Amino acid sequence: MDKIIIIEITHQDSIFIQIRTDRGTVESFVVTLLCDIQGQRYEVVRFDSGHGSPHKDILDTDGHVARKVWYHYLSNAEAANMAIADIKEHYESYRERYIKWLRVN
Repeated sequence: MDKIIIIEITHQDSIFIQIRTDRGTVESFVVTLLCDIQGQRYEVVRFDSGHGSPHKDILDTDGHVARKVWYHYLSNAEAANMAIADIKEHYESYRERYIKWLRVN
């Protein structure tokens, strides 16, 4: 079963969550920080379970992966919960870094 949740952090920043479960087990997930910057919506950082293991993708201003951080030691459920907590705690710094990258390009 797929579940989609959107958590509004501020009027400009939100967390998009998509979780696929089977009999209570998290089969796959995507947790993304979306930021509205000067009227445009950007995907700034994404945690997901693709490539066979939970990981974080730090995205550049073209939407490409600038850096990947692996979380092999976490289950999909643990990684999804960690991702939500991480974005809630660090969204301001993720947003500020992304705005700096936009100014450079």
